[in-house]
Amino acid sequence: MKKAIANFFKQFQPSYTVNAITYFVIPGAPVQKNENKYGFGKGEQEEAKAFFDKVVKKTQDMGYSPAEIQLIKGRKSVVETKSLGPVNILQGMPMNVKEHFVGAA
Repeated sequence: MKKAIANFFKQFQPSYTVNAITYFVIPGAPVQKNENKYGFGKGEQEEAKAFFDKVVKKTQDMGYSPAEIQLIKGRKSVVETKSLGPVNILQGMPMNVKEHFVGAA
């Protein structure tokens, strides 16, 4: 019975997404933006936060810079953002965008 009630309330909770955005700068060419989205189901906040922390640590260890990692609640609400390098400067430049989506959302 408890599981049925928990599943009922879970359907009203938001889903979560982790966006990992890396920027590639080549002088004389538009900035290339590679965006990877990882979706998590409804109410999976702990799993999404753990994955967010793992992506931030791995990105720092690998030395990918500039990069931006976002934890998004629902469709638009950004819960947490981590920027590595001069991301705010690059966002104002012309870009070529590539998007990849992994997961369920």
